Amino acid sequence: MSLLKNISLENILSVGIWKITESEQELRSLLEKTHPGPLAADSFKNESRRKQWMASRIVLSLLLENSSPETSYNEHGKPLLKNNSHSISLSHSGELAAAAVSLRFPVGIDIEMIRDRVTRVARRFMNEAELSSLNSQDRLEKLHVYWGAKESLYKLGGNPEVDFRKDITIRSFDYFCSPVQTCQASMIRDNIMRVYPVYYEKIGGYMLVFTYDNGMPDDLMT
Repeated sequence: MSLLKNISLENILSVGIWKITESEQELRSLLEKTHPGPLAADSFKNESRRKQWMASRIVLSLLLENSSPETSYNEHGKPLLKNNSHSISLSHSGELAAAAVSLRFPVGIDIEMIRDRVTRVARRFMNEAELSSLNSQDRLEKLHVYWGAKESLYKLGGNPEVDFRKDITIRSFDYFCSPVQTCQASMIRDNIMRVYPVYYEKIGGYMLVFTYDNGMPDDLMT
C-alpha cells in the first residue's frame, strides 16, 4: 500500500501513481486520515469507480505531504484545491490512479490502459499530420501518447469547447517508452498559440502522460 511510482520535476511539478490492490474498505481507511466524513465517491454505484476515486485522492494527499486535500470543481468539472495552494490534476484507469500537483504552473495528467480501441477513434482526435507520423512498429503505444497529451492539455486548459483535432497539435517525435520521455504540443488558448512540454512513460500496460503550462507563447519556444 504505497505509491507505485513518484516522479518529480524539480521546482515544477510532482506526479504520483498508485496501483489499486486494496479493498474498498482498506482504501477508505487510508483516506479517512485526510478525508474525514462522507466521501463524494459514496454516490457512485460502481465499486471500481469508487476505488479509483479514493485512490486518486490518496495519491493527491501524499503529494501534498499528507495534508487534507479538500477539492472542489469549477463550472467545467476541473478539480481544484479549495485553498488554491497548488494546481492539481487527477486521472485513473483500470488498476492505476494518478495525480499531478504544482505550486507554480497549471498541470494536466492522463493515464490510460493500452487497448486496441483507441485505433478506432484516432481520426476523431488526431489531424492528418499526426496520423502520418505513425508507423506499424509502435503505432498503438504512440496513439496513446497522442491521446494522453491532448487529454492532459484539455484538463490543463479547462475549456470544454477545445477541439482536439484543430486546437491541439502534437509535434512529431521519436517514440521511446521509458524512462520518462518528452515531446512538444501546441494548443490555441484565448486565440493565442502556445507550446507545452509533454512528458510520457509506459508503465506496464498503461501510458502515463502529463504536462504543465509555463505561459510561453509559441514564438518563444520554437
